[in-house]
Amino acid sequence: MAMFPGSSLRRAIDRWEAAGVIDAATAGRLREHERTAEAPHTGHFARLAFGFGGLLVAAGIFLFVAANWQQLSPFARHAVLVTTVVALHLGGAFGARFSPTLATTLHGVGTAALGAAIFLSGQVFHLEAHWGEALLVWALGAAAGFLLLRDWPQLLWLAMLGPAWLAGEWLSHLAWADGFPGVAALAVVPYGSTVLGLAYLAATGGEREDSWRPALARLGVVVLLTSAAGLHYSHSPLLDELGAAEVPTRLLLLGWTVALILPLLVAVVLRGREAWPVLIGASLAGLVVMLDTAIGWQRVLVYLLYATGSVGLVAWGMRERLSGRVNLGVACFLLTLVSFYYSSLFDMLGRALGLIGLGLVVLVGGFLAERGRRRLLARLEGART
Repeated sequence: MAMFPGSSLRRAIDRWEAAGVIDAATAGRLREHERTAEAPHTGHFARLAFGFGGLLVAAGIFLFVAANWQQLSPFARHAVLVTTVVALHLGGAFGARFSPTLATTLHGVGTAALGAAIFLSGQVFHLEAHWGEALLVWALGAAAGFLLLRDWPQLLWLAMLGPAWLAGEWLSHLAWADGFPGVAALAVVPYGSTVLGLAYLAATGGEREDSWRPALARLGVVVLLTSAAGLHYSHSPLLDELGAAEVPTRLLLLGWTVALILPLLVAVVLRGREAWPVLIGASLAGLVVMLDTAIGWQRVLVYLLYATGSVGLVAWGMRERLSGRVNLGVACFLLTLVSFYYSSLFDMLGRALGLIGLGLVVLVGGFLAERGRRRLLARLEGART
């Protein structure tokens, strides 16, 4: 992979010109050269075609293997799995001569096929079923792919599979408990995922220009939204009926330590001293876990904490001049407002009035949120110029 891929190189050329390292004519020639070199294989259409084609190839491979699985001997099954993984990565190595995007696609599909090969090989040889260990092996394969290729799909596989392995190990330990795990044990996974989503979101910002950082930040948005939405559901009324199990204190301490420290370490590796907003987000998420939404005033406080976190995302985006993070904060604030209305006021008004009120909240809240978002982005653009 090039040292300055794509837009990162264009920004570097702008800095060199501004610093007087190169003159305007040289900068123009460099920009034209890079634009011409990128055009044949890195345009949006090519990326879309390669991405969609890669999905079709992966789906076709899995469908072919599934359709003929029963007719194959164990040796043939394992040979097909290994051959598929090797062929995809060899195709990626060969395709790099013609198009880096094609190579990235084939290597990414190859890592996806590695997961299928691991799980199906366990089935072929009747290995003991422990899917957490399979996820670990898959994650190690993705880590090796990223170290060798430095491609963003390999990093995304690692960023998803590593936490999935940890969550699987945690849940497998809880499965041995005598009864249903309590709040302190159940909240470990959503809490750790929320803080990890913030750490991934922190990948962009500052002067860092690695090509994989925007992809990791987009993954952070997905992880953050899905995990933060489930933080306050750890307090479930079913726990009182099922009876919470006694989880050893040492196990709880280990789980919470990993859920907090590991995402913070990821944030520090990605941003160094600029990772301090992740710590603030981790504190807010911890307060949400501690509150019980079955109690009226605590439920209101939970939504206030969500609103505070949304405002914090906006402030974080303004500080680092990232419009995407500002948009995310505004969207989270609006979602918090709608969720609070639906959970606290909808049933009090009845179905008809509740729907009318919900519509008004969405319309008025959306209008005000969009208006505020445009003002913030205008201010951000003014700060950039």
